Amino acid sequence: MNIKFESNKNELSKIGILDIYIKRKLKHYYSKNSKIRIDPKLQKKIINNWKKKKSVRSSVELDNWLSLYEINYEEWLDLINSDYIWATWCMEKYKNNLNNYFSVRKEYLDNYYYSVIKVKNKELADEFYMRIKEKESSFEEIAYQFPKDIDQKSKIKIGPKSIKEIESSIASLIKIGKKDQLWKPKLFNSMWFIIRLDNISHAVLNNNLKINLSLELGDKFLEEKFVEIQKNH
Repeated sequence: MNIKFESNKNELSKIGILDIYIKRKLKHYYSKNSKIRIDPKLQKKIINNWKKKKSVRSSVELDNWLSLYEINYEEWLDLINSDYIWATWCMEKYKNNLNNYFSVRKEYLDNYYYSVIKVKNKELADEFYMRIKEKESSFEEIAYQFPKDIDQKSKIKIGPKSIKEIESSIASLIKIGKKDQLWKPKLFNSMWFIIRLDNISHAVLNNNLKINLSLELGDKFLEEKFVEIQKNH
């Protein structure tokens, strides 16, 4: 593999960006022979997407960004185009792996919406649970009527959240639950939880998700190559 690393590797390593530098080189190395041709229409789309992502809304703000990072306009175009070309390369490389990878990742791609009330008193928890179950009160009404008894540090309505973003005590329940399922009070960390799964937004393997998953696989590939390079140098 004929890739030149001209910067001081020790210096880059000390400030924690050696992997970023090498992976940027690797991206260029593997995607440089891509047959992607960026015409004016595509170039405009890439620029607009970058500006939206970076919240750059004017030519002055772009000039300020270029000045901050000490690059000129042509260098900036090369930078944002290389990201597009890398994403395209990943899409092509992993197009036959995406369905299987999506199946593996789906549990963490679905988004959950749920309601939760946390109280210290078991009797109150049972009472609140029955009120909600019998539709005498909503989660919000109970929180409003009993502010001193409800844990005010926690939100009542939560979501969208992926399963990995949800505290483990709640995640263990809702990932096997069904829409509108209400659980009897559960004791976690000295608090009684009343939980209802309000909705699940299931991930769909659309084009945006295909790009994101392809980039995930590309990142894994770069990490493997980075480790390989470090071992051999």
